[in-house]
Amino acid sequence: MSTFHQQYYNHLVAIHNHLRHELKTCLRTLPNTTQPTAVKMSLRSVLLFCRHLQGHHDLEEAVVFPAFAAVTDISHWSNSHKALDHTLDTIRKLAQKGIDQDGNEFTAEKETLVEELQNLSDIVLPHLSDEEILSNPEESIKLWPTENDMRRAFPWMG
Repeated sequence: MSTFHQQYYNHLVAIHNHLRHELKTCLRTLPNTTQPTAVKMSLRSVLLFCRHLQGHHDLEEAVVFPAFAAVTDISHWSNSHKALDHTLDTIRKLAQKGIDQDGNEFTAEKETLVEELQNLSDIVLPHLSDEEILSNPEESIKLWPTENDMRRAFPWMG
């Protein structure tokens, strides 16, 4: 195993852990907020998380998935990304509606938003784990046996 295989894995896990933490924070904080200002702040955190997840998602679609798809079957990743797209869109719309209302009169929508965040969690967390399993150095070296192979697959890693 090369250090590059390990660096790629460490980089991926760090990003995934940040996304997990943000999602967990949203799921823990939003249901317990009642004051309009606190609701609005929580909704902004939800939108920020959505932006981070979308950025990661877009990078995977453009760069990471093609590299993996060239050497193994990852069609199941695309399926979870389709479900993710729909759920993220719903979450963004609900959160923005709450912000537009200044966090007032948002009780029913907040419950729906929390449910959608939980649905997103059910989609995203297994997906992140699956990516990490395949990206683990012991697995990725089977796909890209040398550091040069791995560097060609992921040139953006430097």
